[in-house]
Amino acid sequence: MSLADVARAFGQAAGQYDRNAGLQQQVADWLLSQVPGPVARALDLGCGTGYCLARLEAHTLMGLDISADMLAQAAAKAPGALLLQGDAQQLPLASASVDLVVSSLALQWCASLELALGELARVLAPGGQALVALPLAGSLKELSQAWGRDRGHVLAMPQEHQLRAMLPSQAHLEVRDFVMHFADLKSLRQSLKGIGAHHVPERAQGLTGKGPYRQFVAALERQRTALGLPLTYRIGLLSWQNAFL
Repeated sequence: MSLADVARAFGQAAGQYDRNAGLQQQVADWLLSQVPGPVARALDLGCGTGYCLARLEAHTLMGLDISADMLAQAAAKAPGALLLQGDAQQLPLASASVDLVVSSLALQWCASLELALGELARVLAPGGQALVALPLAGSLKELSQAWGRDRGHVLAMPQEHQLRAMLPSQAHLEVRDFVMHFADLKSLRQSLKGIGAHHVPERAQGLTGKGPYRQFVAALERQRTALGLPLTYRIGLLSWQNAFL
């Protein structure tokens, strides 16, 4: 997806995002549990509707997102925050200007994750701390398995070793699996669309015909458990302190 496509998708989802963001809120709570005490300057990178932003304590609180509609939602939750519309790969901030950077399930949408992490490191002040939650390869495995390996319907996500190679030597990476369950394919699809992600088509459009789509639905149903249709998110939580820059 291009930057404009990402902004458009999340802008369209902004109004119902929080109603469909159960997984996102679980991950954000995990990230927030690692946040140190109040700081002078904090940035929520990819702040979305402001779930994390409203829970941070800082003298100067900033939120950045690619979507103006998401920022409008965030403004209601964190009225004292400075909200910036922009690209995580080209932050409109001075170097070494932020004491805490948090980013929960946002940077995977960047064309270059390595560039976004480099920008994060650039704006982090000496002694500052970064906390970043990202989906890793293995997320949405149920969809990948149902489509088959030859179909590219799931957003590419980094392998753990690829992510580690982008990080400073002092960084720590913790990995957890979060499993959501849905009553049916419609509710699973709605959960993805409601957060701006589009992984499951509503019909066989773009495939070779109705047959492959029916096969996908049947394969997904074979994974059903007593709790419903499972959908796994493999999440990496990065944390590091900028002790050297």
